[in-house]
Amino acid sequence: MKPNSRTTRQQRGFTITQMVITITIIAIVSVAGVLGIRSARAEFRLQNNARLFATYVEKARADAIRRHAASGQESSIETFGPGSTTYAITMDFGSGTVETRNFDLDSGLNFLTAGKKVTFDWRGRIAEAWVFQIFSEALQKSLPVDVSGSGDITVGEQHFPDQLIPPVEIAEVTGDVDSTPTPTPTPSPSGTPPISGGGDPEATPTPTPTPTPTATPTPTPSNNGNGNGPGDNNGNGNGNSSPTPTATPTPAVTPTPTPTPAPQCVSSISPSTLSLSQSDDTKKSGSAVFTMLNASGVRTISASIAGNGNSLVLGVSLLRIDGSGSSVITVTTKNGAGNRGVFVVNVAATPGCGSSQQLTVSVSN
Repeated sequence: MKPNSRTTRQQRGFTITQMVITITIIAIVSVAGVLGIRSARAEFRLQNNARLFATYVEKARADAIRRHAASGQESSIETFGPGSTTYAITMDFGSGTVETRNFDLDSGLNFLTAGKKVTFDWRGRIAEAWVFQIFSEALQKSLPVDVSGSGDITVGEQHFPDQLIPPVEIAEVTGDVDSTPTPTPTPSPSGTPPISGGGDPEATPTPTPTPTPTATPTPTPSNNGNGNGPGDNNGNGNGNSSPTPTATPTPAVTPTPTPTPAPQCVSSISPSTLSLSQSDDTKKSGSAVFTMLNASGVRTISASIAGNGNSLVLGVSLLRIDGSGSSVITVTTKNGAGNRGVFVVNVAATPGCGSSQQLTVSVSN
C-alpha cells in the first residue's frame, strides 16, 4: 500500500529586494523622461520666440523699404534692457499709418542684452550692427538674433560679422579740373551820387551856442532870535537848535553753531564701458576699478550680469573692503554665439554705498 502523497504546487513571485530595484529603475527613467520633455519644451519655446522676434524685425525692415520711409517715419524695433520681456515694433501694420505695438516673450524668457532701438531707413539699413540675446531661465542659455548694418537678420549664429570687416580708407581726390572754383567777377565801383539841396559840401555848419546854466543859491535857515526855541538856549538868539539824541546800545547776538553733516558714502566705477572680442586675444579680457569714498565699516563687493545671464566670466579682486578703498572688476569673454552683444554688469557694495554702478560690456566676434 502506497502512502498518500500530495503534489506541492511550486509558488513563483518577486522578492522585496527585486521590487525595490524595479521601482527605483522606473523612477529614474521617469525622471529622466520628464526632464527631457521639459528641456525639449524649453528649447522649443526659446527657438520659437527667437524666430518670431526675428520675423517682426524682418517685417519692420521690409515695411521701411516698401514705404520708402521718410525721416521721422522709419520702421523700428526696440527692447528695454536686461530682464525685460516686452519689445515694441513701429511700422505700418496695414492701416496706412505708422503705429507702435508691444509684444511679449513667453514665460521663462527675457532679453539679456542692453536696451536698444534699431531704426531702419528707406534702404533697410541701420546705423550699426546689433545683437539681441533672448535668454531662457530653464536652459540657462541665450539665443542671439543678429542684425547687420545692411539689415540682414540671422538667428543662432552670425553670417554677417560686421566687426570683422576692416574699415575702408577712402583717398581724397585732388587736382580735379571740376573742383577748381569758377572766379566770381568783381563788380565795378559806381559813381558818387550827387548831393541834393544845392549846398556846398565843404561848408561847415555854424554851431548853436549852448546856454550857461545859472547856479541857484541854497537857502540858509534863519533863527527866530527870540531865544524861545525848542532847544536848551535861554534868549541868546539861537533858538532853533535841536537836542542831540542819545544812542541806545544794540545787544550783541550770539551766533548759533551750524552742525556739519557727516560725508555720505559714494561709489564710482572707471571706466564705465569695455569693448571686448571673442577672437582677438588682446581684447578677450578687460577690467574696471570700483571705488568707495567716505566709507566706514566692512562692505562686501559683488558683480553680476543684469538679467541673471552667464555670458561673461566676472572676477572681483577684493570681496571685502574695510572703509574707503577700491576693487578691480575683471571681465572675460566666453566663446559661443549666445555670448555676443552688449551686456550690463551691476557692481554694488553691501551695505550700500551710494547707488549701484553699471559697467557696459560690448562683446564682438
